[in-house]
Amino acid sequence: MEIVRMSWIGRNLQVIDSSDSSLLDVVGTVVNESKNMLVIRSNSGDRKISKSVIRFTIDGSETIDGHAVMHRPENRIHMKWRMN
Repeated sequence: MEIVRMSWIGRNLQVIDSSDSSLLDVVGTVVNESKNMLVIRSNSGDRKISKSVIRFTIDGSETIDGHAVMHRPENRIHMKWRMN
């Protein structure tokens, strides 16, 4: 099953690329998700990250473009996805 169709809460996230250099290589566990934001818990505490500025992986999966998944989690799970 594709990772974009699953719940991300409790899974490990790693930021691969970002237009904000302070977010590069952020690693942690997803504790909350909204339409535009992800809340990541790492050793340095909780961090709110905008989906629109990052590319990331969940549990080492393929790279996900944050701007492409700017949907409510409950809607994102039921959408049909075509990954290139």
